[in-house]
Amino acid sequence: MCYKNPIKYTCPRCSIRTCSLSCCLTHKKTLDCNGQRDKTLFKPLVKMNDLDLLSDYRFLEEINREVET
Repeated sequence: MCYKNPIKYTCPRCSIRTCSLSCCLTHKKTLDCNGQRDKTLFKPLVKMNDLDLLSDYRFLEEINREVET
């Protein structure tokens, strides 16, 4: 956002790259971004890793709990 320091962070939601907490907060405010990954966003199988698989599994468990209650 500010380009004053080397980029350190990438937003899981919109992939904006920031250098600090203040830049991150600015990006969230200006772009109305919550910073949370969209769990329903399509990701090709060739780009998935173990963490993505685990995240999908937990998402399905969460949905299952909601349906059962």
